[in-house]
Amino acid sequence: MASCAASSRPQSSWLRRLILLAIAGSACSALPAAAAPWVQDKGAIYARASAAFEVHESYDALREDAYIEWGATERWTLSAKYETVDFETSDSFDSDGWRVSAKRSLWRSGGWSSVVEFGALEGAAIGGFRGCESVGAEIGAGIGYSIEGSLGKTYIGSVLSNRTHENDCYHNRMEAVLGLKRADGWIWTAQLWSERGDGDRSDKYELALSREFGMFEVGLGARREIGGEFHETAMVVSVAIRP
Repeated sequence: MASCAASSRPQSSWLRRLILLAIAGSACSALPAAAAPWVQDKGAIYARASAAFEVHESYDALREDAYIEWGATERWTLSAKYETVDFETSDSFDSDGWRVSAKRSLWRSGGWSSVVEFGALEGAAIGGFRGCESVGAEIGAGIGYSIEGSLGKTYIGSVLSNRTHENDCYHNRMEAVLGLKRADGWIWTAQLWSERGDGDRSDKYELALSREFGMFEVGLGARREIGGEFHETAMVVSVAIRP
């Protein structure tokens, strides 16, 4: 778990300009589908497409992304993501971006799992808060735990990562997820993204409910910025497939 677009109308003051830049920057936090300290089984595929209808102060934006994972081996999972953001009133900060990565399982014991991940990324839509438009590299590590209970399968996980770009733009990220997958196909998920870098701060959470229909999963969620530097809310719809 945005296109950075500010209004093209003349601004009345430098304060107004700075506010708009902050709004635009909020759109530049890449939001993965979930913090994922797990790998796919060998040969398994997971694909997801989502649309987020975002409100940044008085500006509306549409964020769209496509994400896919493939279990290359029992220990290695490869992934790719493309993301784009389009503001309704202006294209000044509209942007897109991509990310590719390789994730390796370090160890698994009982319900515990840990991974390390390496990747490359580019584009303000996916490159971090207030945009890192140049090509960059990412390194991260995560740990997760899952357990079967009377209500279903409960899972919790967290990933810490660093993104460093060519133009000295960098960001440190923490992603966390807590979920419950019921036997009847309903899935409840809570996610948190926290980002720090270049003197900026962004904290978001998302609450989502999804339902499995065979190999498909359809979801609806609400996302909100809680970092205090700007106001942002979003409604998110998604469709995933596990063929």
